[in-house]
Amino acid sequence: MTGLASALLAVVLLAGSTPVMPVSEGNALTLPAQRHVVRIDTGEGRPPTWLMAVQQGHSGNQGLGMFRSEDGGRTFRWFAPIQPDGSHTDRTDMVAVGRDVALIYSYEGPRLVPSSQHDVWFQWWRYQSAGNTWVPEPAVRVFDSTSDATGFFRALLARDSRGRLWVQAFRLEPDGASTAVISVSTDNGVTFQRQSDLGRVRRRGGGRLLSVGTKLVFFFAMHDGFEPTRLRVRDDDAPLNSWSPQQDAFPEGIYHGAALSAVDDGHGGLHLVYKDETERLFYRHFDGNAFGPRTLLGDTPNWAIQPAVTRMGDALYVFYTHMLVANTNYQLRARVLRGGVFSAPVVLDARTSYKGYLNAVETLPEGSSEVPCFFGDASDADVAGNVRRVAMPTVTSTGGEDGGTSSDGGTGADGGSSTDGGTDGGTSIPYLESVYTDVTHEPLVVDGEGTVYAVSLSESRAHLFASVDGGRTFTARGQGRGGAAFWVMTSLADGTLLAQVSRADTYLLQRSTDRGRTWTDVLPLGRYHAASPHSFAVLGGTLFFLEYQTFSSTSVPVRLWASMDQGVTWTVRATFEDRRMGVALFADPTRNVLWASFGNSRAHSAVMRSTDGGRTWALMLSGYTATGAAGAVMDSGALLFGQATLFEPEHPKLLRLFSTGRVDALLTLPGPASSLEPLPGGGWVLSTSRDDSGDVQAPEDGRVHVFTSSDGTAWQEALSFERVSDAEPALLDMWGVLPSGELLVRAQNVQGFGSGGKGFQVLRVRR
Repeated sequence: MTGLASALLAVVLLAGSTPVMPVSEGNALTLPAQRHVVRIDTGEGRPPTWLMAVQQGHSGNQGLGMFRSEDGGRTFRWFAPIQPDGSHTDRTDMVAVGRDVALIYSYEGPRLVPSSQHDVWFQWWRYQSAGNTWVPEPAVRVFDSTSDATGFFRALLARDSRGRLWVQAFRLEPDGASTAVISVSTDNGVTFQRQSDLGRVRRRGGGRLLSVGTKLVFFFAMHDGFEPTRLRVRDDDAPLNSWSPQQDAFPEGIYHGAALSAVDDGHGGLHLVYKDETERLFYRHFDGNAFGPRTLLGDTPNWAIQPAVTRMGDALYVFYTHMLVANTNYQLRARVLRGGVFSAPVVLDARTSYKGYLNAVETLPEGSSEVPCFFGDASDADVAGNVRRVAMPTVTSTGGEDGGTSSDGGTGADGGSSTDGGTDGGTSIPYLESVYTDVTHEPLVVDGEGTVYAVSLSESRAHLFASVDGGRTFTARGQGRGGAAFWVMTSLADGTLLAQVSRADTYLLQRSTDRGRTWTDVLPLGRYHAASPHSFAVLGGTLFFLEYQTFSSTSVPVRLWASMDQGVTWTVRATFEDRRMGVALFADPTRNVLWASFGNSRAHSAVMRSTDGGRTWALMLSGYTATGAAGAVMDSGALLFGQATLFEPEHPKLLRLFSTGRVDALLTLPGPASSLEPLPGGGWVLSTSRDDSGDVQAPEDGRVHVFTSSDGTAWQEALSFERVSDAEPALLDMWGVLPSGELLVRAQNVQGFGSGGKGFQVLRVRR
């Protein structure tokens, strides 16, 4: 920042935030997609009035009530009830129409179940000039749940350019899905007419309905969906029930469908700030027809991060929370978008506290001296606290605008890139699309010519099958020597195959030089075996194999085997006496470096590095944080390493390990990392598993996830799949690349595949 910006930052921190009312929980202002506060200029020389609708639960005045301020929101006083039953946590979406206020209220809470109480109500609050007050008219029911079999929630309100009132909400279906419903009033809210449904999502839905220029825009997503955000648009001059066909607004979903704040840009478009399913904050602009590329605003992921926005003229003020310590310590920050460039972040509140959902007034007149933001504040999310107020000064000077902050030269919040490390604004992050699914085979390896080797899910594992057409058809290829069952396989550059097999209750390595037709025994392993194809690595003409075991929970000798003749003969290159299981090898041929990971307890886990062909090793990372099998060497020589930790507080992350010992945390993962591979044409693909033996995954998240990146730093969700059963881990791992450049991914316990959720899928990489 400039010197002026730094000086202002200190002033803002000194001012801090002020409490304005008590609430029953830190998340009282849910959701930022709804507008809980409006500013109304009543004229006659009076200061503008700020009205805020707050759900207090059972704190102070019970239920959903209206609060009033005449000092710019610095202090509020209780004004009147809206829906006083604090046991039914309704929230509002409000629109100022002249000096009147149109509002709707509907249920919102962390637990959603069917209820006949989950209706949607519309209400006018009419301004009375004589008393400088507002009087509510009788509420009009817009959507009636009629029974305890369904319910409506997350209602939104918009007033189009022709003065019609539109109410959108989501209806909970018996199967847990949500239907986006909409109704319109052409008689100023006296009656509402139900229109055709706008869409459906498989889980709890959320979104935003906005009037922009002469169009109505509705975009929506779903809880934990990892699917594209959808878009519907209508022209105000079109017939009432006429909407554009549903299309993808942008590839990623929005966290919970509703972790967003949006405002019209004053020119027929809108500004959107949202949290995606990787829990990072992004900005996109909608130009009236389509959303543009995204800009990264906050890259410290956390479930509780939320935004709120205010537009003043052509400047957009973005408030957001930044996590320092999960669940207990957050900062409230602000940035300003002006002329297409975001200012550097300014910290408005640095107190140690949980800072929950934010809300801000939609627009302010140009020339306003400050832009306020309101947020829930408590020691954690579920205890009583206060709604607090902060404000961003709107200083204009030759040294910079909006608090003196100047353009950050493309640098995003927290040292990140303003376009997500080049994402969507330069080098795009790759996307994945499914082109073929096989539910009858378990793939073992893809060789250099593109042949897929597999075992049948309905036959003995001693029978090997091969496909030369990208996994579409398979023919019998050979059998394991002595009836051995195939478990793990790797392919060398000359087409030689090595397989870890089992025979007569013992493990061994077998070798084939005729594309899997015949096999020979080359290395007895006893009770040791291979963890995955990453148990093998080639470096400088030497083939390496790292042992894995499950027969002991204490330290056992773990051997690194080496072969100088393509796996015909083997010698022990190193023995690790203080480890338990060798998990994976990662080769760096450019620097002649070999990396190895070990697991899986705190005492035995490690990431080690060798520069002399595996003879001696340096410890790079130790303890439970070093647990993991997913990794790959970057062009820089650093190791991208996905943690497979299962228990908090060691939440799994994607790390970057340097030869100097430096460790960077790049991405918080939704579950243990299970595979990490380079993409054909550049970039990376990462998958995470679902394993109920730990506590790092949210109970409601029963999925495996796949992420992609163009540079290893900026990532986005590409795919996710539900698991079949919670009795065993669910995996969807990268297993090879076909000659077409398509990926082959292997599934285990994943819905949509064969017996036991097994099989594979072919994915096309799109850029």
